[in-house]
Amino acid sequence: MDEKRTYGFEPLLCDNPRIVILGTLPGQESLRENEYYYSNSNRIWKVLCLLKNEPTPTNYNEKKQLLAKYHIALWDYYESAIRIGSCDNKISDARPVDICGFLSNHPTINTIAINGFGKYKKFGKKIRKKVKKVFPNNQIRVLRMPETSGVNANHGWGDLNVLAKEWNRIFE
Repeated sequence: MDEKRTYGFEPLLCDNPRIVILGTLPGQESLRENEYYYSNSNRIWKVLCLLKNEPTPTNYNEKKQLLAKYHIALWDYYESAIRIGSCDNKISDARPVDICGFLSNHPTINTIAINGFGKYKKFGKKIRKKVKKVFPNNQIRVLRMPETSGVNANHGWGDLNVLAKEWNRIFE
């Protein structure tokens, strides 16, 4: 099988972002539709709306407005990788983004939310160490968050209220 390199999106930014939610690499549905977290199985939009008592967005513009209202940026840790399908465990030859360069360009960010415990193990710890080294006097939190993917619903995070309660930490 011919393996093709998958490229992620540019960061989805707003004015004065305070939080960046960091995933791995957009899935096939998101890439096809050119939208972060496009898949209906991903619960990120439901979680954010539940936390902020907002109506569920019906289109991408409304999703971007929701993010802007709460100063949230979206990005992925990998700029590109070889990946079969949408599964993170099928990633190889991954090329990470310059997270410290990104933080330098967006000094209002004080929270990095790693979307998934497995992702935190894979690259969240590296980010935490690097951020502390590059920004020793800055209080940038790197949070290990439960995965919002529908796949994670089978691993104790099926209750949206429980998932949202944990995600509320990004706003503290």
